[in-house]
Amino acid sequence: MAGSVLARRDRALTPDEQVELLRDRLGDDAITGMSDASATLTVDVAPDRWVEVAERCRDEEQLAYDLFDCLFGIDARDDGFDVVCVLYATSTGTRLALRARCPGGREAPTLGSLTGLFRGADWHERETWDMFGIEFEGHPGLAPRILTVENFDGWPLRKDFPLASRVAKPWPGVKEPAELDEDGNVIEREPRLGDAPGPYELDKAMAEQAKLANPVPETASESGAAVEDRAEDADLASDSGAVLAGDIEHEAERAEEQASEAAVEAAADVADAEADAAATATEAREVDGATDADAAASARETADDARKRQAEARARKAEERRAEAEAAGAAASGGPTSSEPETGGTASADGGAPDTDEDRT
Repeated sequence: MAGSVLARRDRALTPDEQVELLRDRLGDDAITGMSDASATLTVDVAPDRWVEVAERCRDEEQLAYDLFDCLFGIDARDDGFDVVCVLYATSTGTRLALRARCPGGREAPTLGSLTGLFRGADWHERETWDMFGIEFEGHPGLAPRILTVENFDGWPLRKDFPLASRVAKPWPGVKEPAELDEDGNVIEREPRLGDAPGPYELDKAMAEQAKLANPVPETASESGAAVEDRAEDADLASDSGAVLAGDIEHEAERAEEQASEAAVEAAADVADAEADAAATATEAREVDGATDADAAASARETADDARKRQAEARARKAEERRAEAEAAGAAASGGPTSSEPETGGTASADGGAPDTDEDRT
């Protein structure tokens, strides 16, 4: 019993066998072509045999396409319109697509209705008529329209249907192929950084963020004012992607430190070069070795002194920043700073330790 209700693909006919069977039952004029490129057998049907072929696919025991899947229209441009019906065989688990070109061209496309074979075709044929204007002969009632309003004029899914929104306003964002204006001219767009893709608030915010994150280069005399303006905008909108004022200060401090270190290294290199030159000159002139050796030693000592002074300067700068940070933290918390003694005691030279009898003696 279980084997009779399960789909058995091994019992299904091959695509060529199915087409051959249909031609044998209905004649060669009923089937005008076939395609198996999309993994689903597509059979081209003569429009005047549309209903007959669908009925044979349902009732033929070796085909048994007993389940209606879907039906839809295709705009073939100058050739008119096609209708595709997809059927499914529950016994073999295979699908079949029937395709027919509607007589009547683009002016009055017409095809037979499958509602007498499959109840599910009713709603699909109404949708196809609503979107493409294809009349289905024998349908119990295509009107009223179900996807548009009753007084809607035109067929929205036709390629030649004009979109009112594009007539009133050019389509924003990325240009589509053959985007035309009211006069039929191709619209050429040059997208710029920060252009909003649409009229929505989110699009405007994203455009502003792109402009702030990618500022336009400016002249040296105006660059400082431009940075301040962007910093103010960033304070008002912290998620806009702009650089905050505090980050600008930190960047300036890091640049100052790097410049100072570079100057120290340059001075040291100059001193070393002078010392090496003095030593080389000593060997070349073959003069008193003691005098030139003293000169080289003096040059190296000068370089060492320069390095030492720079190191002390950096240490003082770090100490000043640490003191400022502690003062800022103490001011925020309301407590005393490390440089001020707490109320009720005096600071001692040994870090505030209490005096003992030995210290007093």
